[in-house]
Amino acid sequence: MNDKLLKDADKSGIYHLPPARRSSVVKAASKLKLTVLVADITTCKTATDAFQELGNALHFPIWFGANFDALYDCLTDPDWQPGKGHVVLIDGIEHLRQAEPEDFATLIEVFQAASEARRATGSPFWILLDTPARGVAALPEA
Repeated sequence: MNDKLLKDADKSGIYHLPPARRSSVVKAASKLKLTVLVADITTCKTATDAFQELGNALHFPIWFGANFDALYDCLTDPDWQPGKGHVVLIDGIEHLRQAEPEDFATLIEVFQAASEARRATGSPFWILLDTPARGVAALPEA
């Protein structure tokens, strides 16, 4: 993986990350001193379960309200996880798509909106999904 891509805030956003590329992305992020966070929502059957797991895995503050608005607020809060930039890996999102397709679509919209807001700050902010989703491109090679 080319480190230049992850460093480029203008290209950051929400992408599908094929599993075969995961280790190279994590290695590149670590080399760039980007904060890497992983949330595994594989066992989550509802959006409520997913919010709880995201809150725990991503170390959201105690005030996290476990809903779409609070998720957006936490992801866009510059004090949530200080650093040069962030790579957020979301695993197991396919289960939520199957169980609650409308909430899945809203979750993707929240991730997109948060990525756009963070991109505007000039800090690289990547949300990488282990599953393809409509409207979410694959992570470019470089």
